[in-house]
Amino acid sequence: MNPTHAVRSIARNPYLALLLLTGITLALCAWRSVLPESLDNPSGSAFQQRWMQGRVILLVRHLERCDRTSAPCLGAADGITVRAAEMAKGLGRAIAHYGLAATDIYSSPLTRTAQTADLMFDHTVARQDWLFTCKNDDLLGQIRQHKAAHRNLVMVTHSECFDRLMHNLDKPEGETPEYGETLVLFDNGSRSPWIAGEIEVPDWAELRHRPNAG
Repeated sequence: MNPTHAVRSIARNPYLALLLLTGITLALCAWRSVLPESLDNPSGSAFQQRWMQGRVILLVRHLERCDRTSAPCLGAADGITVRAAEMAKGLGRAIAHYGLAATDIYSSPLTRTAQTADLMFDHTVARQDWLFTCKNDDLLGQIRQHKAAHRNLVMVTHSECFDRLMHNLDKPEGETPEYGETLVLFDNGSRSPWIAGEIEVPDWAELRHRPNAG
């Protein structure tokens, strides 16, 4: 059909126009459903509110690897760098600002994650093998198993586990997270957690002043 004639036919037939609009709307919804969710910083007010309710899940990538830079090592060669140690402490203080009384904290057993977690929270954090093997495992299932009601969950882990969680949530994988980057999820109870955004280390200070968007 000639495009001009098609437009005229649609204009004369409101039912055809409605059908076309419905089809376009469904197509847009389907297209949006395969796109990655926005990974901007989450709303500061929403974050604090859900943290107080024990409904926040944080997936934190370890700090700078010593074996991939010429910077001095903090200790073992498979750990983090000296300069990353202060960054880890600052990251921990930023999270602790919201309170840790109702928070469970775990780390992968590898040296770089263990060092990061222990420096962040100034004590030895419980090690969990599934935070390393998650690259070949059901990370979402493990999170559901370890996420207690009315308690936040913080996990210090590896970049591959970010990808695994996105896969478990049927979301496209994003870019490799920066050292210390945090994936923020809000617990929805029986449903899968909602990806609220990502926070890079320097952005934690901004989060406190970020208004609630919803």
